[in-house]
Amino acid sequence: MRTFLSLLAAAAISLAGYFLLFGFIVSRPLVVDQTSELMDKKLAYAAATPHPKLFIVAGSNARFSHSCAALEAALHQPCVNMGVAADVALDWTLDKTRAQLAPGDLVYLPLEYESYSRPRVQLQTGVDAAYRFRHDKTSLVGRGVEGVVRAAFMFSLPTLVHSIGEMSLKAAGIERRFNVTTLDRQGDETGHDGAKAIPYRAVIRNSQQVMPQPYSLMSNPDGSQAAIAAFLEWCRAHHVVAVGGLPTTFNDRPMPDAVLDMLRGFYEQHGATLLVLPNRSQYPRAVFYDSPYHLRQSAQVRHSQLLARGLRPFLPRSP
Repeated sequence: MRTFLSLLAAAAISLAGYFLLFGFIVSRPLVVDQTSELMDKKLAYAAATPHPKLFIVAGSNARFSHSCAALEAALHQPCVNMGVAADVALDWTLDKTRAQLAPGDLVYLPLEYESYSRPRVQLQTGVDAAYRFRHDKTSLVGRGVEGVVRAAFMFSLPTLVHSIGEMSLKAAGIERRFNVTTLDRQGDETGHDGAKAIPYRAVIRNSQQVMPQPYSLMSNPDGSQAAIAAFLEWCRAHHVVAVGGLPTTFNDRPMPDAVLDMLRGFYEQHGATLLVLPNRSQYPRAVFYDSPYHLRQSAQVRHSQLLARGLRPFLPRSP
């Protein structure tokens, strides 16, 4: 019995030490904490601009391949780019966006193809979960007991090593190549063009084209797909116009009609529309930066100007 109690005490002390370490002491300021910094800048612009306004919602495809500055200039309506990164759980971005919406606003969602099939476990263990467990624990309550437990136990010894390294680099004044200072006021990423794109030519040349398959596109309906559907239903109930879109990717092969039909059916089922541009948001590899989802800034602007023509019919009519 004494041995059992000793083991129980050791386990309790270990858990207390774990929660103290990862919940209050160490952090990852260059990767995890930056997520909140980027979002805070976007939300500040959303709060400072009048309704009606346009929101672009996706992962890094929104941030790198869409220019709210260009859309704002073309459509004469405030535009907020809510994109952060693909490893940020989509429900967190959707919740942040929902809090800023008002009747008459327009939300465009060029979601990365894999977003629709992302499982529930991955949704609950994204970068945002790590940030929230360290800095905003109460916000995890909305994900229920499972979400809180998964966020609490997603850390490991490598996480500790990365944390110490990032905290040291942050103390030395070192920043990531893209951070809150490289965003424009609308939340678009900037500076990813010209000479900065040259080191990534081989990456783009060797990357596979993103080509979703109809049999897997809508798998895992209780993960991100459920969060997207709930958001679309909320928009319908609150008179917010929601328009789905296609993320930018290579034009090696055209996006299959079957994929477009599945996406169109999904959005229409939840009271929204799928906007498909004439080029299906596909471009030559030469205009991409460092990923099949990241256009160079010059192409980012051109794509957004093309998108503006597609979105114009969805804007609220002037009185």
